[in-house]
Amino acid sequence: MPPEAITELNQALDAAGVGYTTEIYPGTIHGFTMSDTDAFNASALQRHWERLLPLLDGTLTNS
Repeated sequence: MPPEAITELNQALDAAGVGYTTEIYPGTIHGFTMSDTDAFNASALQRHWERLLPLLDGTLTNS
């Protein structure tokens, strides 16, 4: 997403009163988590999991 689109999305989420976090992974392109593509970025993937797993753990519950 270009920076303008991120700004627009953030403004819409703010207006809707939605809680969110926007994260930018410098030096990456779409698909950076897929190891079988040229976009793969191992350090960004590590950061992604370090941020995503606690979010899921704090949001999802076992029913």
